Amino acid sequence: MPIDTNLKPTSKRSQSIKSYNERTSLPYIRLSFGMSLDGKIATYTGDSKYISGPESRQFVHRLRHNSDAILVGINTILIDHPSLTTRLTNQVGKDAHRIILDSTCRIDPYEPLLLQTSNARTIVVTKLNSHPQKISALRKQGILVLEIECTSSTLPLLEVLSQLYQMGIRSILVEGGSTVHFSFIRDHLFQELYATISPLIIGGEQAKGAVGGQGFQTLNESMKLHIKSIKHVGKDYIIHAIPDIKGE
Repeated sequence: MPIDTNLKPTSKRSQSIKSYNERTSLPYIRLSFGMSLDGKIATYTGDSKYISGPESRQFVHRLRHNSDAILVGINTILIDHPSLTTRLTNQVGKDAHRIILDSTCRIDPYEPLLLQTSNARTIVVTKLNSHPQKISALRKQGILVLEIECTSSTLPLLEVLSQLYQMGIRSILVEGGSTVHFSFIRDHLFQELYATISPLIIGGEQAKGAVGGQGFQTLNESMKLHIKSIKHVGKDYIIHAIPDIKGE
């Protein structure tokens, strides 16, 4: 089955998301990342713009256009300073709400993403009372701060997603970074995956891979996928996959 590169909200796709929402009371999750042929998302110096070509980047912007929210980790914000807006060449794109996982509230109140003009809201998810003064400052700026009560060093994803669902968010596009990707994969909290592979080799032991974190200890524990399609987009290939329940 080929990828629908227009990603129009077909009744079948919308019904699939709605069915998942009603069954789980959680947002529908898509993972998306662009990488080199050897699985890197940046060089060892951090250079990452742009691994993917313009055509496949437009595909990702269509994914954004058809999602309620985009989710990234705080390291992506601190390193790349992304805008996380939707920029389509052939139509006016709809910005998705921007969700930032920031357990210790490290974000700078003057981060460009927080100051840009957009109809979408920015939501900073942090641990309860992680930084009261900064949380207060962010809220005065109009930033939504979602405080999660937890004792672990990382935010509990299932609880985060449950509260985001209660806020009306029904679909989320997860765009990184590598540790965040692994957290969603490890916890089986995604329904689709789009991996854009570009024809270049980066190499380097210190160069970041698309999926980081601790990783799985054994191949038996690893996440098995069912590849739905492979699409040639510009110079890149986009692999569309879903969790292979039978393979687990």
